Amino acid sequence: MTDRHRSSFSHPYPPPRSGTHFELAERIVTATGTGNAQYQDQVNRRRSNRLGIIENPLAHLNDEQLEQDVTLFQQKYLPRVDRNRLLRAARVAQNVRSYDEVARSNDPEAGQHLPVQLNAEEKRALKAEKDSLFSQQNMFMVILTVSLAAFLQGFVQSSINGASLYANVFNLSAPGAGDEDEKPQADGWKLGAANASPFFFAALLGCWLSLPINDWIGRRGAMAVAAGLIFASSWGAAFCSTWYQLFSVRIINGIGMGLKAVSTPILASETAVGFWRGSFILAWQLWVAFGIMIGFVFNLIFSRIQNDKLALQLILGAPLVPSIFLMIGLWYCPESPRYYMRRSARQDHQKAYDILRRLRKTELQALRDVYLVYKSVQLEEYSDDIENPHGFLAHMKGYAVQYKQLFKERRLRNALISSSIVALAQQLCGINVFAFYSGTLFIRALEGSDQSRLKSMLYSFGFGAINFFFGLPAIRTIDTLGRRKWLVLTLPVMCLFMIAASLSTLIPDRDTRVGIIALFVFLFTAAYSPGMGPIPFTLASESFPLSHREAGCAFAIAINLLFAGLIQIFFPSINAGLHDGGSLGLFAGLDFLAFVLVFLFVEETKRRSLEDLDLIFAVRKRDFVRHQVTKYLPWFVRRHILRRHGEEKPSLYVDLIWQQRPYMQQHYQQDKDGGEGIDWHTYRMDGSRLDGNGHTQPHTHDGGSMVSPTLPRRPSEFALVESTERPSIDSAHA
Repeated sequence: MTDRHRSSFSHPYPPPRSGTHFELAERIVTATGTGNAQYQDQVNRRRSNRLGIIENPLAHLNDEQLEQDVTLFQQKYLPRVDRNRLLRAARVAQNVRSYDEVARSNDPEAGQHLPVQLNAEEKRALKAEKDSLFSQQNMFMVILTVSLAAFLQGFVQSSINGASLYANVFNLSAPGAGDEDEKPQADGWKLGAANASPFFFAALLGCWLSLPINDWIGRRGAMAVAAGLIFASSWGAAFCSTWYQLFSVRIINGIGMGLKAVSTPILASETAVGFWRGSFILAWQLWVAFGIMIGFVFNLIFSRIQNDKLALQLILGAPLVPSIFLMIGLWYCPESPRYYMRRSARQDHQKAYDILRRLRKTELQALRDVYLVYKSVQLEEYSDDIENPHGFLAHMKGYAVQYKQLFKERRLRNALISSSIVALAQQLCGINVFAFYSGTLFIRALEGSDQSRLKSMLYSFGFGAINFFFGLPAIRTIDTLGRRKWLVLTLPVMCLFMIAASLSTLIPDRDTRVGIIALFVFLFTAAYSPGMGPIPFTLASESFPLSHREAGCAFAIAINLLFAGLIQIFFPSINAGLHDGGSLGLFAGLDFLAFVLVFLFVEETKRRSLEDLDLIFAVRKRDFVRHQVTKYLPWFVRRHILRRHGEEKPSLYVDLIWQQRPYMQQHYQQDKDGGEGIDWHTYRMDGSRLDGNGHTQPHTHDGGSMVSPTLPRRPSEFALVESTERPSIDSAHA
């Protein structure tokens, strides 16, 4: 009987090897009688969500099917966990909105009709995980480790910046020497190559190596390797006596930077509660900025040493100290639980649950999360044909297939477009001109004044301090205001401040000119810090499904670091040709271009679980662009410019997890009262419906557009008719 059912279970990809999630799903279909078409529809829409419907991965299991599914999952993966407790958590996961309302209700009788009765501790925990940023106190060690890794990244960047002012030790011309109009000579290119080498090799080697290294030893292991490489390269850099020795040593540094830049945000995103994931990943950029600031402090201290060679050695060798602290922190930091739920030879759901039990406040939350991740991974079909490869060549082929699928599959391609646009925009906005060359720019502007090197370092310190302190407002608001809204609010402001800085170069008086330029540079940095600063790494680490998270994140961050290296090496030439004013004006234009690209192509990901984002990015990109131009932009003009209030903001998505639209409430009430209502079971997941003979009738749309779905979907079976007040989960656009 089982074999017969298996032979008839068709899907559009080669059958996976035995023991996989898909095989278990097939056993569930056979045991419970769940329709093959229903399950396949759910899989397909997670790949091609043409109706923009956001739903729970458990939405199409009735109670009998859910119970059978939980039983099989518990027997195969969590034999040490009590089945009834797991089933209890699964029911909460299936009706998350209803139980959130129960947790918020002051009525002691609330939720009495539900199959799970929450105790007081569970109600407090469910409410707190949405309302309180630090409700999961056991996340402290993860946050500390991520912060140490980020601090090290920023400290290394400050080391590169400060070392540029001591080029004479390597028998190279000091930066800023000579006439502004003079083209960079060989010494300038040599210094640029030495400064750019960590970023080039981070982009060309470190990021791509993060996929196999994360696969073999996990996120924490990859971060440990990175810390070791940066320790070794910092030690070696302190004893370099020529520019090409420094170039070579920084190759090792770059590989470590690339590994760490990919693995650290992923660790933060995979351990955080979905409602506050952005704030936890924000720790990366925030503490990168702090590392830059403290690095400039040490550069200032070391600059007081009269011996230039010794000062340079201390600047280059200083990053080895935070790398030691990072290795110590990693010893106590838990691994990402999702790493153990990937389709690989290291899959261990029991270990994933044990980690979640440490990180979450209650057992209910840990069991809920482990089951939801399992169900979502079960619905990912991208990697079925490369699962559990054997041998080195098979592993390499599997990694190559993952990168190929980033461009081939719509859901992955959309995530790649969005994350890559923001990653590229961070470099082209001009911030790293100041991060890498603030000392050079200010020392040339201050040429002829007393202690020009010291003053340029003080300006650089001011840049680092503002970058850190103005990143603080993004804590919490990156999850409440949203990633996309922060970008569209700050990019135009950054453009204006960059234009102002460019025009300020025309001021004839040197001291006034330097002060005004510094003012607008600092204002530009203040606008950058809560928006374009943290969001590229946030999007890169959260946008891809678990099967392709390292590959997608590596691609986006490689673009970011590659252009960081290109700016390092080519900015002296650009600046020589366009001068300071023209160079800043160029970046102002690129800021405006970034604003247009973000508005048209970048989706909002706030307050969604990593698994929910499958459905966000599965919507066609051209539908998203059309919605922005034809629906959202006219609404924005009418509301905020013409001041016509009362019109509801248009949304591309139909949220069946957290939002209950009026027509849903109406039809639910009709069904409950015995009215005619709508036969919800006749509707299919692709928008079609079944006629009386069981044949599929296609869903029709106005003008053929699939953008604005009007299909009413069945709300949760256990939804409370009278909703209590709760924070809204808005997946709409900025």
